[in-house]
Amino acid sequence: MGKLNIKDRFGNSSLFIKIFISTIAIHWVILVLGYVVFYMNGQADTGFFTYFYQKFSTGGDTPHYINIAKNGYAANGEFANLIVFYPLYPFLMKILSFVVRDYFISGVIISNVCLGISGYYLYRITEKELGRKKAYDGWIIYVLYPFGMFTILAFTESLFIMLVLMALYYISEKKWIAGGIIGMLAALSRSQGIALLVPAVYEAVVYMVKNRKFAVKSIAVFLTPVGTFIYLLINKIVQGDWMSFVKHEAAEPWYNTSHWISENLTQHYSMAINNFSLSMIIYWVQLILYFAALAALFYGIKKKISTSVIAFGGAYIFLSYLHGWLISGPRYMMGCVALYIIYAAIDNKYVKHIVFILFGITSVFIALGFWQGQAIM
Repeated sequence: MGKLNIKDRFGNSSLFIKIFISTIAIHWVILVLGYVVFYMNGQADTGFFTYFYQKFSTGGDTPHYINIAKNGYAANGEFANLIVFYPLYPFLMKILSFVVRDYFISGVIISNVCLGISGYYLYRITEKELGRKKAYDGWIIYVLYPFGMFTILAFTESLFIMLVLMALYYISEKKWIAGGIIGMLAALSRSQGIALLVPAVYEAVVYMVKNRKFAVKSIAVFLTPVGTFIYLLINKIVQGDWMSFVKHEAAEPWYNTSHWISENLTQHYSMAINNFSLSMIIYWVQLILYFAALAALFYGIKKKISTSVIAFGGAYIFLSYLHGWLISGPRYMMGCVALYIIYAAIDNKYVKHIVFILFGITSVFIALGFWQGQAIM
């Protein structure tokens, strides 16, 4: 067996390295720019890296991932509700912590590595769909997504997006086993990972109908829901109930129960009207994103984007907006990777330039909000 190198795995090693480094670097530049504004306003009392550690190791969901990585899931007590967080990311943090000796830094390293790889796979999928020239457009709007700061911190976003893009790519290449295993890992990292089953089954059925034969390896696409099953099994083993996470999500501090999407949108609108301070970074944003995403899917159909990509986008949006107390909609929609590909399909350069500029400026303001500790969730 010949030696496997990075070129075998990633096709063009120089392209991979360039996109990998650029994807990570642009996110850090935006974060630094946000800090510069923060510092110039006299709001910083320590250096960049000191404040970075102090601020982001204790904010948002990061302490929860650190707790799970350090102690595992709890059967009862104060931290029993942390079972609502899926296991793959904190498991990887635990593994890397044996080398790095710091759970937060372990999480940051994992996020950044996954972010770099995700940029490459987004480029490859978009290139396959639309050609090399437009692949760059899809990639750049991904790295400028205003809520992209989550991808370089100790959150699960980068891991999940990387796995989704890899799964979609290998499914499109008819590499069923790779697609199924990666889909299973995606379903072990976020609840929306199960949405990969839709494009996987579609591609497998189309392939078999077209070739008029049963492809045994295509059964591997059903590994995706195995990831969800493993998560439910953990619920059962640790807390004695397959659906234990449901009761914890419905309780304080999340108050999250599933309702039909129309009910949830009505609630979001009500919250936007009644809570101005949060409406501009949560409620109005996720309302606009919902309708913009649906319009984008129809545009993608018009532009003949692959049915499997559109199917994933639809399934992902549907699952995300079933959340009854959705306060992380802008962050969740970052994982709807179909939207970056559809954006790349736009022919009008003026529209693309406007979106590019708006995303770039907004990214810096959102980064500033991160440093200020605003309710960006």
